[in-house]
Formats: sequence, structure tokens, C-alpha cells
Amino acid sequence: MGLAVAVAGVVAAATAPVRAAESSLDRDPALAAWWRFDETSGAVARDASGHGRDATLVQRGGGIEWGAGRVNGAVHLDGKARWVVRGFKGITGTEPRTVTAWIRTPSRSGQIVVWGVNDAGKMWRFGFIRGRIGVTPKGGYLYMRDATDDDQWHHVAIVIRAGSPPNLYEHARLYLDGEPAVIHDIGLLDLWPIDTGEGQDVEIGPGWKGWLDDVRIYQRTLTEEEIRQLYAMGGQGGA
Repeated sequence: MGLAVAVAGVVAAATAPVRAAESSLDRDPALAAWWRFDETSGAVARDASGHGRDATLVQRGGGIEWGAGRVNGAVHLDGKARWVVRGFKGITGTEPRTVTAWIRTPSRSGQIVVWGVNDAGKMWRFGFIRGRIGVTPKGGYLYMRDATDDDQWHHVAIVIRAGSPPNLYEHARLYLDGEPAVIHDIGLLDLWPIDTGEGQDVEIGPGWKGWLDDVRIYQRTLTEEEIRQLYAMGGQGGA
């Protein structure tokens, strides 16, 4: 499927794999939000989960670019624009969760999805930490060893299992391209358990320089096999 769309004076053109037949993961009752970024134009990214959690574009001197993604369409951010989901506070407290996305970037900075309260253990940031994809609740951090700044498509995911409360050391797992990621570093894990606050609205792509596609938030722990299924739905990796 080919797309060639200009937003803020930028044009993208490429060919993307077409989404495979609908998966049970697309209809999962725990799918809290799902942004396909298949719109091709405009300033609203529709929530495909059925919950009405559409994302609105916020531009501060920057722009976006619509084009072909890993699965149908995708959106390119320039590090200044971002998406805000008004009224949606994400998965809060100690609830299990899974966040997944297709990314393509030459950069080592920026966040994929952010929400919470700016306090130790109360924040949720999934994106670049020290140049690698990882997660932090503000305090501890966990990030993968392998780089993803090669301007190729990669599927990334973070899974948090149930705990009382959960922490990064015992209950978190990162995935890269359908497989558990090799971990590069962890820090101050048990001092700041994950107890995400109900504060700012969910933001997608703050500081992100590159492409985002098929961003999902589940209010449960996806299994390894389910992560592999999401990866497989994007076809073979590559440019």
C-alpha cells in the first residue's frame, strides 16, 4: 500500500506492509488504547480500541509527516510536535500493563509514551534512556543493550507483571523485535516500585525524532507468544 502525504510542508512516500487478518489481540478487552496512525492527514489520531481515546496533535514550532509505516500508515515527528490524549491518564497505580510500538529513528532521544505524576515511582516513561529503549517510573530504570537508532523499523514492547507493588527488577520485561531484549542496565530498582500516579494526560512522542506506528496500551500482561504475534503482524523487519 503506497502513501504520499504532506503535513507542514513535508512529503513522505513509501510502501508499507498491509495489516494481516484481524488478530484476537486487536479485539482484546484489555486493549486500553491503540493508535494505528493510518489517517494520512489531519491533527487527530484515532483510537482503534473502541474507547474513544483519540490523540490530538500539539505543535510547538514543529511539524509531522504522514507516510507509509511498518503496518499501513505511520507518523513522523520532528522532536517538537507530540500527541496528547485528553482525559486519558494511562494505566495507573500498580496495575499490570503492556505498551508496544513500531519505531523507526536515527536518533537516541525522545519518548514513545509518557504519563503519570512527576515524582519518584509515580511516572511512566517508555522510550530512550541513555541512548537505548527502556522504561523508568522516575527513580529506577531498565533499558535494553541493543541499539535501535539505525533508521530501520523495530518492534519494541514493555511488559509489567502483577506485584505488591511491582518493580522493574522482578516484574518488568523489555522486548525487541518479538523476543525478550538483552538488558544493558538497571538502577535503584527496589527503592522506587511502580505505582504510577494519575496526573498528566497520556502523551505520545514527546521529543521523538522519527517514525511511530501501531502504538498500543494493554491493561494486562501480554505473554511472550502474544508479543511475537504483534511483531509478526508487521511482517519481516527492515526499512
